[in-house]
Amino acid sequence: MFKIRRLPRLFGASAVAMFCAYLGNAQVLSSPNLLPTTTQAPDGFGTQDYSVTTISATSFTADENSGWYTTLCCLSRAFSGGAGEFYASVNIPTGAVIDYIGLESYSTCAGVAGVELWQVNHGSTSGIAAFSSTVHSYATDYNAGALGWQVNSSAGSALALQVELSSACANYPAFSWVEIWWRRVVSPAPATATFNDVPTSDPAFQFVEALAASGITAGCGGGNYCPDAPLTRRQMAVFLSKALGLHWPN
Repeated sequence: MFKIRRLPRLFGASAVAMFCAYLGNAQVLSSPNLLPTTTQAPDGFGTQDYSVTTISATSFTADENSGWYTTLCCLSRAFSGGAGEFYASVNIPTGAVIDYIGLESYSTCAGVAGVELWQVNHGSTSGIAAFSSTVHSYATDYNAGALGWQVNSSAGSALALQVELSSACANYPAFSWVEIWWRRVVSPAPATATFNDVPTSDPAFQFVEALAASGITAGCGGGNYCPDAPLTRRQMAVFLSKALGLHWPN
């Protein structure tokens, strides 16, 4: 099957040695570590709280030594020789959890289109998740189980996508986009309480601590939060403005 052949240009030459050390002779489309896939969208299982970042095929950079073309019918991309790689960067907010990757492709043979999500951190490169396409006309494959991979920092690191197409099939594959399904999460609760009246055993402890750690609230004075006190419209304005970072031009 088709192998990754070179470092994508967006990673920079300084990462070549570490990248190659990581990859060795691994194959993207036939690796035993590839994730199982499904064509059923994650929201089909009742999850309603995902944000989806979609990166169109037209946003990807092609392997510099491969001839490629864009189809007019669906803005998909393919290689004139059938095989090659496309690369793109992707921005996901710090703290978000990535659960699903979707690859919209046209595949008349199994495993001829593959996608991998990478993390680059100061020259080191590591694979987060990868899978290959199933057989279908234009449709989206997803990893079958949630990844649960959290973006710990947006500084000093980058996320990148690789889409690899193989010429192993008589009808060459093409792809139209990649989806990243992510969700926001509340930080884990600390070991000790900030407020005297919201102990670690309180059902809302994690959420009250998140407000305090984010600077949204400093409590009601005297080291207390007053969790059962009514909320005034004035206090609501402070909470919402700080939480949402509301800003308007002067």
